[in-house]
Amino acid sequence: MFNKENRILIYLFIYSSFFSSLNASLLPKIESNCLWVKAESILDSSSIDSVISFSKNNNINKLFFQVRSRGDALYTSNLVPKYEKLDSLFDPLQYVIEKTENTEIKIHAWFNTYILWSSKEKPIDDNHFYYKCEDCFQVDLNGKSDKSIELDQFHSLDWEGIFLSPLHPDVNFHLLNILDELIYNYNLDGIHLDYLRYQDDFYGYNNYGLIEFEKLYSVNPIDLKRGIISERFGYEQNYVDSIKYEWDKFKMNKISEFIRSIKYLIIKDSLNLELSAAVKPDILESKYRWYQDWESWIEEDIIDYCVIMNYYSDLNKFNSINKIISTQIKDKSKINLGISTFNQSPNLIANKILIARLEGYKQFTLFPYDINQDTTNWYEPIYETINFYIK
Repeated sequence: MFNKENRILIYLFIYSSFFSSLNASLLPKIESNCLWVKAESILDSSSIDSVISFSKNNNINKLFFQVRSRGDALYTSNLVPKYEKLDSLFDPLQYVIEKTENTEIKIHAWFNTYILWSSKEKPIDDNHFYYKCEDCFQVDLNGKSDKSIELDQFHSLDWEGIFLSPLHPDVNFHLLNILDELIYNYNLDGIHLDYLRYQDDFYGYNNYGLIEFEKLYSVNPIDLKRGIISERFGYEQNYVDSIKYEWDKFKMNKISEFIRSIKYLIIKDSLNLELSAAVKPDILESKYRWYQDWESWIEEDIIDYCVIMNYYSDLNKFNSINKIISTQIKDKSKINLGISTFNQSPNLIANKILIARLEGYKQFTLFPYDINQDTTNWYEPIYETINFYIK
């Protein structure tokens, strides 16, 4: 007996098959069949061989291959230490580039940007950036720097780790140097930026940013957040609203400026590299909570496309997000839908992909690759749906 998910899948499959035979544009052919591959899955050659074999078997043409996890390198670098669990003599990035050289698989360096550390113990290597710049960390509204966090203590379930601040000039300079070294030394097809954001809306109070903003507007953003700059204390509401807007824009611009710098690096060196970013799915929340103004990045063309982390397990919420994006972003080539595999069944994922394809989406990324799911054919219904096409 078919469960509800299977019935939905079969209904949509029959529907799409019938109408695709009349008009194939109703179910567009997939342009980018992508996969996020985490550091834990690429620590040796045999693990990478499994990823490549899986990719070939499922027509995956793009791997977001993790090269920076927590301020480290899964490649050979003179600027940052190697990933602690990685053999010092092994270069996963070089290996995967060589192994996919004559295939359809494109390698994009997946780069965790502002997140720096999340282990319960401090980095082993003294050259880790954790030890290099005391003032470079994100700071919350109460003035608490991530540098002061006791790693071995209990954190909230929402805690992701220690972050660098986009507001500190040395941070983006440091990250840009790392990326410059990376694209100079490796024959990559793209750079994929992740954690390109603040931790939340109550972060973004690094002292360097506060001083710079106060020089521009004669207002301390902490006073703004605490309600001191308000009608209650004699300020016009229009003025308060305009300063709030400028403060939000100021924080967003620091990230946007960093992306422009990367884009300039690529253009300056005449490199044929795609530049993409993993972003939060809700356009407004992404902009005003995480300060990822990804709609503007697309409009300005400083990024080639965004991978939308639409990890909602609820089908209606997933579809709602996609419909909102469709109304805001007319060019769907700029949108790649990221779908999680860790919180939902493969049949439900297949349903979502088929519906999204009927709505005109042509690029999909699964997160993450898991060798255990691979060996049990867990992914099979998902890739049957992704690769289904009537000529």
